[in-house]
Amino acid sequence: MARLPYVTQEQLPESERDLFDDLLERFGRVNNIFRVIAHSPPILRRLLPLGAALRHATQLDPVLRELAILTVGRLAQCTYEVVHHSAFAQRLGVRPDQIERLAASESDPAFTAQERAVIRYAAEATQQVTVSTETLEALRSFLSTEHIVELVCNVAFYNMVVRVLVPLEVDLEEDAHDSRYKLT
Repeated sequence: MARLPYVTQEQLPESERDLFDDLLERFGRVNNIFRVIAHSPPILRRLLPLGAALRHATQLDPVLRELAILTVGRLAQCTYEVVHHSAFAQRLGVRPDQIERLAASESDPAFTAQERAVIRYAAEATQQVTVSTETLEALRSFLSTEHIVELVCNVAFYNMVVRVLVPLEVDLEEDAHDSRYKLT
């Protein structure tokens, strides 16, 4: 059970209720993460466009982006993030076997060298913040400077997201559960 109550649209100040209208239009519902962050409507209002820009206004290969996000979620032991992004990732071309074997990506033949480099970057940035020269050079071998910045910003953003979800114990929506994805 979440450590903070979920905000309803009626609980929002009248001037902020459009936030939920926009979410309903985009996603067909207001997910629990947004209902918790809605305790501070100004933060939610500014967070949503950044998240949308990272997902829809970048040139980074979406498969690489989702592998990085899943790595962040797995390392933070954030079931909410892993389940939600497993669904996104599959729609974008990440194979279910890759999601299931993400923890073994360094040696697993299901991953390309490029995918391994992105996963390694996400792991280092999540666990140590500092990233090795070798890891950055591996990214430079196939990503443009623009793509590296987009990767870095996605990993940073989703590290922030899991640091909201995990401490506040935000619940998965009832229809979002997928027991196939373990946090190992």
